[in-house]
Amino acid sequence: MMLILFCEMLLAHPWLTLSTTILFYQITRAIYRITYHPLAHFSGPKVAAISRWYEIYYELLLGGRFAQQIEKLHQQYGPIIRINPFELHINDPERYSEIYNFNRHLEKRDYHIQNVQHTGPHPQHRPLRRALDPYLSRSTIQSLEPLIKHNMEALCRHLSAARSNHQPIDLSHLYRCMTADIITTYTLGESYELLAEGNEKKGESFLRAFQFTFRLLWLLREIPGLGMVVRWLGKGEIDTHLTTLRSSKRPSEATESTKAIIPSYIHNPSLPPSLRSAQPLHDTTIMLLAAGFETTGFTLTTATYHLLSPSSTQHLSLLLTELHAAIPNPQYIPSWQDLEKLPYLTAVIKESLRLSLGASARLPRVDHYEDIYYKEWRIPRGTAVGMTHAALHYNEHVFPDPKSFKPERWFQGSEEEIKMRERLAHAELYLTLATVFRRYGEDLRLWETEKRDVEPARDFFVPTTEKGARGLRVVVR
Repeated sequence: MMLILFCEMLLAHPWLTLSTTILFYQITRAIYRITYHPLAHFSGPKVAAISRWYEIYYELLLGGRFAQQIEKLHQQYGPIIRINPFELHINDPERYSEIYNFNRHLEKRDYHIQNVQHTGPHPQHRPLRRALDPYLSRSTIQSLEPLIKHNMEALCRHLSAARSNHQPIDLSHLYRCMTADIITTYTLGESYELLAEGNEKKGESFLRAFQFTFRLLWLLREIPGLGMVVRWLGKGEIDTHLTTLRSSKRPSEATESTKAIIPSYIHNPSLPPSLRSAQPLHDTTIMLLAAGFETTGFTLTTATYHLLSPSSTQHLSLLLTELHAAIPNPQYIPSWQDLEKLPYLTAVIKESLRLSLGASARLPRVDHYEDIYYKEWRIPRGTAVGMTHAALHYNEHVFPDPKSFKPERWFQGSEEEIKMRERLAHAELYLTLATVFRRYGEDLRLWETEKRDVEPARDFFVPTTEKGARGLRVVVR
């Protein structure tokens, strides 16, 4: 009788019926996910297994804190944990190369961003990667040395001006402007000239726009169609530039723009038209620009801060001794190829890459064909499995005292190797650090800069400093 009355009440109140149905579905789904789901036996907080709101809380409400929370969860639950209803996270350096390799069975989890970094299935990823590979080869990057050195000289003019004016400067900002000028030239065929005199506001606006994009990235990756909405609402210089490039005919082989990535990418006949349409082109361009300036700028900032830190006087002295011996005339900087032969500079760069993390976000892999086995655990096929760079770079068993800057650890036969696959960044790091410290190293001093102003604290796909961080501020005496 009670059941009949309840059913009659639901039929009489459709909104009550709808809300009751939704509540019943949510409860049933939650019970399934923590008891009968194929991942139910993996450790982790039950609230994370029930829904993605746990992840959303740390990613969006707290602002890029989920990576830190994952580290805490590993300390509580062990080396493999369930971080959302569909994804596992492993904290084991020995497994890193097995997850992130070129195994065709391990595909990237598919996201709603259409670029080579986020495209999952191999048939879709392969043509994107092949289209970009020629522009990322070592020989191609070596041909860009004049471009890198040209922008490096612009950076040095700012440092010389700071010496003459006796004014502190934000070197982390200048590093990013320099790398942005390099990558906009190489990507779009035209420098944005953020280091040019009088373009200070343009530089601030450019970097602020990308910082906003990084903060939106979690939503852009997860919500279909949001990228088109954001691009439409925030149409700016990059989109205008892309529209012009797409409407133009293939440039003559004699023009400078043919050396840039995107103009040739647009007219690449091996790519289907769908991958050269507005949204995929926008996503690819943003990826190239972001990867080309932010991570390199952050690594340069990390290296410079630690070398100038009062606790690193010995490190700075060893680097300056090596640079003086290798570069007798500071106005003539050797080639990238020659600088790679300097052992202490190489150790400084590797240690800075380790501490700065590169891309801090996890990019999980999925095996759709067979189960994966990790120790005593069987991971069902179709499950997203990932690791973060921090799990490797800050692992105290691999790198003792992992948060400390110790270039000498690279002379002691580290168990792991920091892979410098991004050759443009590699060249920029060698040429910039060699130039800045050969010309100004004895005169550079930190100015009201603390470690929290430069170290990674949040994850917005790229590592980001704590709120209120003031950047790397220096004076040149």
